Amino acid sequence: MRILFLTPYVPSDRAGGEKFTRLLLEDLSRENQVDLVYYKYSFDKDYVSPNKNIRVLMVCKNSTAVKLWNSAKYPLLHPTFTIRFSYRLLRFLKKIWKSNAYDLLYLDHSQMLLYGKFFPEAKKILMSHDVMAERYGHKENLNAKIVRYSEGCLMRMPNLTIFTFSEKDVGIVKSAYGLEAKHTNFYLDNSIVKAVPKKVENVYVFFGKWKRPDNFDGLKWFFDTVYPSRPKSELFRIIGIGLPKEFSDYIKTLPNVQYLGFVDNPYEIIANSRAVISPIFSGAGVKVKVVESLACGTPVIGNELAFEGISQEFSSFMKKAKTEADYGKVMNSLLNDCEERIKFKKLFFEKYQSQSIPVFLKEL
Repeated sequence: MRILFLTPYVPSDRAGGEKFTRLLLEDLSRENQVDLVYYKYSFDKDYVSPNKNIRVLMVCKNSTAVKLWNSAKYPLLHPTFTIRFSYRLLRFLKKIWKSNAYDLLYLDHSQMLLYGKFFPEAKKILMSHDVMAERYGHKENLNAKIVRYSEGCLMRMPNLTIFTFSEKDVGIVKSAYGLEAKHTNFYLDNSIVKAVPKKVENVYVFFGKWKRPDNFDGLKWFFDTVYPSRPKSELFRIIGIGLPKEFSDYIKTLPNVQYLGFVDNPYEIIANSRAVISPIFSGAGVKVKVVESLACGTPVIGNELAFEGISQEFSSFMKKAKTEADYGKVMNSLLNDCEERIKFKKLFFEKYQSQSIPVFLKEL
């Protein structure tokens, strides 16, 4: 097949969604020709195509000013769905669509969904990394109503197949909009496969993209409420980009906390830590960092939202905690049994079978 692939971010290992996109591109390119258009902030590294079957057609500039300008030009929908919409890019896409005889338009994230509206006859896939009806909850304020109206209008476009990351999100699409959706699992790359527990250290890991409020709010809550009562013999490592400077300066004063920033391969660290800690108070969908941590054979301590959409088959390593006391109790009860972790890791890989998008495309 020949695929026109639109994504609002640089495919990379920087965060869960971007990593899924990178791995999906590589998977698709084994048997298909993929033409890529992506958005990029000035500080982002360029995407480097791993093979000749992925061709970068255009790199679009991204910034706060660009997003404000785009949303102002298309005020009919909520800005969530318009901040990446450019009439200039649309004209380019229409031109290449005519000249390249594409079989499929792939819309990565809801931020790219609006482009599909202008290709009514084309077969289209939406990879809904987050179903916005769930992310904005069931509030009845004007903002939430506009989100649901916008998402529903766009999801109902003709010839669109919707994918989500969990059966729960499939159910939300059905209940909110009366539409059928499919679900696919995250890719677990080779570095996760190789991350086998060898010697569990007295280390706890926080793992995420910290400029996202749903990640940072939980991190800050932990250090405000749980951390002060923990023994200083424990080491806390924070992995991921985007930690606010004020908080970064604060943790530098703490003797047993390390901010590692971006790490090429964080999974060896995770596999040999006592647990990944993941309190989450907002957001929707399956949390990639939780899935990847479980795949390393590492327990995850978090609240209900942290484990949303993940099968209860893996509940023995999904350590639920709600209050400060809960977190302390769970942390004190963890065992450092490498054999048990390796056994769980094997079980996780056996059960976590990918219902892949490339297989679906073959059926098309």
